Amino acid sequence: MNQRPAPFPIAPLRLTLRSAGLFFPGYSGSLWHGGLGMMLQRHFPATFRALYGGQDDARPYALRAPAGERFPPGSRLTLDLKLFGDASQHLFACTQAIALLGEAGIDPAGRFRLERASVLLPDGEASFFTADDGLRQPPPLTDFSDWLPAGPAPRQIEVRLLTPLRIKEGGELLRQAPDYGQLLHRLFGRLDQLAHVMGSQPPLAKGERAALHDEARQVTRLAAELRWQQLDRRSARTRQQMRFGGLQGELRFAGEMTQTLPWLVAGQQVHIGGKTAFGFGAYEVEARQ
Repeated sequence: MNQRPAPFPIAPLRLTLRSAGLFFPGYSGSLWHGGLGMMLQRHFPATFRALYGGQDDARPYALRAPAGERFPPGSRLTLDLKLFGDASQHLFACTQAIALLGEAGIDPAGRFRLERASVLLPDGEASFFTADDGLRQPPPLTDFSDWLPAGPAPRQIEVRLLTPLRIKEGGELLRQAPDYGQLLHRLFGRLDQLAHVMGSQPPLAKGERAALHDEARQVTRLAAELRWQQLDRRSARTRQQMRFGGLQGELRFAGEMTQTLPWLVAGQQVHIGGKTAFGFGAYEVEARQ
């Protein structure tokens, strides 16, 4: 890397919830997306305009819905909401909106209580709200560059697609295993898109990426265990039933990744591909022996 990445503020918000009896028939991302939007529009209109004002795939946030369908009363679940650029200044409003959503209930899933809110940091979490103590301290913000790990890169990694991945090649949705270079390319596309929405520069300029793409082309895909996850969603705005899906599962890669892997690791904070506003495109990277 020839220069320090351009500023790219991120507020990775983690919300710990206690269920009062929740049931999500299938993938819950669209319900969380709709519920958050409803509460922001009702109580925090400026935040609603900041987060929901653009196209779905160009909104300055990404969520990761709790995994699972049924949460018995008293059980805990975690909702992640990442805010980018100026949207990170709306962290308190988003936290309050989720608390209000728990009180009102997610139709038809049920109710919950917000127990704890934290900002994720590269070295841990910083809690700023608990149900017992209220707001405790202003949360720190991070930058995309803070998530770029230092040190030697492993020779093998596993990439787990935690929520459906929707990426296109030649105008068509990719339904087969992507290679390492495709993932890196989509990550930079995502950063370019967010930077445009934020009115700033991406963390790494396009002219600085050639060596990274060269390295990515030499990385080998060793294995892929993927499935196509098809989802149904009813649009609250149009009342129409919508169907979309993406790839989920595990990929394993091997090769020299010294320059590229830090970006793929940091990219976990922004997701990749389409429908990120509904929680799509979340992934995890893990070193393998």
